[in-house]
Amino acid sequence: MSGEIAAAERALYRAMIERDFAALDTILADDVVYIHSTAITETKDGYLAGVRNGLYDYGSIESDAVTVRFCGEVAVQTGKVRMVVGQRDQPKATIGLLFTLVWKREAVGWRLWQRHATRIS
Repeated sequence: MSGEIAAAERALYRAMIERDFAALDTILADDVVYIHSTAITETKDGYLAGVRNGLYDYGSIESDAVTVRFCGEVAVQTGKVRMVVGQRDQPKATIGLLFTLVWKREAVGWRLWQRHATRIS
């Protein structure tokens, strides 16, 4: 099952970079809580609006040192991620994050239920 979570994570990052709203709608649980490294917390609608409005414009996203733990229909994924991100039409910066992604299995597959990131140097 770890491979399924790794695939879900890759699909999430691809959808974020490509601004693929149909994919993001499927990947993000309806009740997702998305916590940024800036301490901003968003709902699904809030996060999608930020992507749509160019607040989050991703150039690349790559994770490493990832671990996954399972408890029934929930998977908790932790690791490090390096992303190039900025606001649309502004210079992008590379940031490093420690992250926790909580996935829950639903009829459509694994969906992101909770995301929390902390900035690292």
